[in-house]
Amino acid sequence: MTEAEFKEALAEFTTKTADELLMSDDLSELGVDSIAVYEFVMKIEDVVGRQDIEVTDTVSNLQDLYDRVLEAAEQHA
Repeated sequence: MTEAEFKEALAEFTTKTADELLMSDDLSELGVDSIAVYEFVMKIEDVVGRQDIEVTDTVSNLQDLYDRVLEAAEQHA
């Protein structure tokens, strides 16, 4: 999954468009709470297949979440 695809998928859970999202954006400032993260992860798994994406309290911005998606994809490659 590319960064652009990631932003496009996440944009529906935020107040910004994919083009406006920065990887340094804080998830909570975008209105992305734990429920939105869960729904987002489910959407990503529908697109790329079940990946067991691990999201912990240390995930606070887009880059952290994107890194978790990439780590899960690498483990299943």
